[in-house]
Amino acid sequence: MIKRALISVSDKTGLVELGKALKHFQVEIISTGGTAEALQEAGIATLSVSDYTGFPEMMEGRLKTLHPRVHGALLGRREDAQHQEDAKTYGIQWIDLVVVNLYPFEEAFTRSKKPDWRDLVENIDIGGPAMIRAAAKNHEYCTVVVQPKDYKKIIQRLKKSPEEPFDFKFRYDMALKAFHYTGLYDSYIAQSLSSYEAESPSELRQRDFPKYHFVAGQLHQELRYGENPHQKAAAYRVVRPRESLPVSSSLQGKELSFNNFLDADAAWRLLTELPPKSTVILKHNNACGVGVGEGEKQSFTRAFEADQESAFGGVVGISGEINSELAEQIAESFFEIVCAEAFSVGAREIFEKRKNLRLLLLPKLSDSNDSLSVNTDLRKLSGLYLLQEMDHLGPYGENNLGPDLHCVTKREPTGDELSSLRLSWVISKHLKSNAVVIGDLFQSLGIGCGEVNRKYATQGAIDRMMSRPQLGSLRVCASDGFFPFRDSVDLLSKAGVTAIIQPGGSLRDKEVIEACDEAQMSMLFTKTRHFRH
Repeated sequence: MIKRALISVSDKTGLVELGKALKHFQVEIISTGGTAEALQEAGIATLSVSDYTGFPEMMEGRLKTLHPRVHGALLGRREDAQHQEDAKTYGIQWIDLVVVNLYPFEEAFTRSKKPDWRDLVENIDIGGPAMIRAAAKNHEYCTVVVQPKDYKKIIQRLKKSPEEPFDFKFRYDMALKAFHYTGLYDSYIAQSLSSYEAESPSELRQRDFPKYHFVAGQLHQELRYGENPHQKAAAYRVVRPRESLPVSSSLQGKELSFNNFLDADAAWRLLTELPPKSTVILKHNNACGVGVGEGEKQSFTRAFEADQESAFGGVVGISGEINSELAEQIAESFFEIVCAEAFSVGAREIFEKRKNLRLLLLPKLSDSNDSLSVNTDLRKLSGLYLLQEMDHLGPYGENNLGPDLHCVTKREPTGDELSSLRLSWVISKHLKSNAVVIGDLFQSLGIGCGEVNRKYATQGAIDRMMSRPQLGSLRVCASDGFFPFRDSVDLLSKAGVTAIIQPGGSLRDKEVIEACDEAQMSMLFTKTRHFRH
């Protein structure tokens, strides 16, 4: 039976509702400062911590609950004779339920670009984490609640079983959540403060990267297997740092595998930098076909035609809605996953006939242009991890080619060539290096990627392009890194490519430019490389 609860919260969401329920079940409430005021204003009687301990809150509220009568009430083993005797001797009354959330340090840190040191320090909670950890440690007897969204569970359990509302499993699960909560809180403080060098309280100098960095995740789902069937795997949702999860759970078909998550995420990242209603088809984290158009059906047709052979068993991503007509077309070929912003009722009915096909919902591009802008890229190695800023081009448009774009050849690109170069440049950024893309205004024509030298990547793109049954006269090329020799340019010229975009920066740039001029090709330098490993 719950006889006594201690409540001390900064976030007062749902507080009154919880207080009324505890009052109804005759639970004595001990509370602090603003929490007591909020409850009393709602007509809910409370006993102040000061009255319970016999000590006033002091030092401007810095010292409230750090007292043996509080922590003894949380930590004592109820069935231990010595603990019972100590409690009786020192006037300690067991506390059965602890409801605590912490000072809003994160809010204080993010409310301005240059946070005030004193404001940050005053928003570091001391007594709150101590009470949470004490109650969580003693979860054999004590229930701890740290999130207002869990208040309804507390109320429902009190109503269902007033005498024994919280079984061991529930207390254990709440304790795990509490340790996770305080762990995140402390790690955020350490990371935030270490983002600055401090010579004095008034001199905070921001660092490029914090001295201490933390990553925290919560189990999203256990996977069928890892990259290979003999490897166990699981997917964890990133809790810290805060990041969106653009890929939904599967709407139908088997559970997603390790590789499915990788490919779906790669599709999403590429779509965010393409025009609306675009289509990408991926295999092993690389696009094999990309198409744009006035509608989703047109863009899919172009992406599929780009490399029908490689598309087999791939992942389709579409930044728009799939209707029944398009669903029929997609269903004619074998794909592992189809991702889109929406599926019509007719499309769902068609796809349901393919039991193993996974369907995933993607956020609308209009709602998510900034969803990845603050993310960092983390790579796990043996014994350490690497952290870098994400390589963002931003929404599709003129700015995709960067501020340093300039023509280095005698011939400037035509308008159609420039538009085609923009599309191919975006695609090349999302491929494994070395990457070369040949394309036109509306689609990729040939992709070579993941090669150990640029000539191999160029030849691969040309071979895939030449395998197409039909080709137009407009052919341009994008390379994610510079051409170290003229050999790739000579190959592209023979294949009918008329314009190239690349970062530049090779010791042999002059040689490469001369090769373009000899072939009357146009070449643009961006001065920005887009390697992806």
